[in-house]
Amino acid sequence: MIKWTYKNAEINSHNDLPKEVTHIVYLLTFTDNTKYIGYKTVRAERRLKPTKKQLAIRKNFKRVEVKDLPFINYVGSSRENEGKELVSKEILYLTTNKRTATYLEVREMMTRRVVETSEYNNANINGKWFDNCLDGLFTT
Repeated sequence: MIKWTYKNAEINSHNDLPKEVTHIVYLLTFTDNTKYIGYKTVRAERRLKPTKKQLAIRKNFKRVEVKDLPFINYVGSSRENEGKELVSKEILYLTTNKRTATYLEVREMMTRRVVETSEYNNANINGKWFDNCLDGLFTT
């Protein structure tokens, strides 16, 4: 099984990540030299019903629990990655919220021009920009 790496350090579990981290932006590399960029939620806040003891203290008590989500065996959500063999799983960024993770993922995709090249398996960026977006480009 291929391990996640972050700044040349191996990530084997949630314990290897800082407690504040909720999302990762990652780069997958496959044996056919193609790559895939994405982000994954590794921890999430769950809103739970307050206990009877908490309700006795205050009626509108909010109970929040942070739950670790599985990511160690994750290999991307793209159909283009199916059947391909992984070479490496690299974490590019650790973030503490979804907004930052989304921004960094889109920035990496735009910078690397993932929909303009066959080097990447990403078929679109943020569900808005697809590989056919430049079909109307007029060149002389």
